[in-house]
Amino acid sequence: MPDVSGVGISFGADRIYDVLTELEKFPANLGQSAQIIFINFGAESLPYCIKSAARLRAAGFSTLVYPDAVKMKKQMEFANKNHIPYVVFVGETEISSNTLTVKNMTTGEQSTVTMEQLLDMMQA
Repeated sequence: MPDVSGVGISFGADRIYDVLTELEKFPANLGQSAQIIFINFGAESLPYCIKSAARLRAAGFSTLVYPDAVKMKKQMEFANKNHIPYVVFVGETEISSNTLTVKNMTTGEQSTVTMEQLLDMMQA
């Protein structure tokens, strides 16, 4: 209708949020965009990262490969900001030994594992 402003109804988004928070109805991983992210070191390691990420996705794990080969600090900040619990590093050593170096962002522990070991670790 001309000359009439919009109207609407709201139940109070703030109140709904408070109730859901109090009842602990939000999932624990709500702010998490992925479970695993591969750090992008450049064209040499990218095919290995993409192949490994595809295998993790096929096993049901939400996995990212950082799109650009920028400074590692920026990529690690992205992982922290998005609450990604596992970061995977792939360099020449990992490619030649067919392994992955995985860092648990919660505990700070880092280890070199095979894909099968990583899958077992993620399912635990």
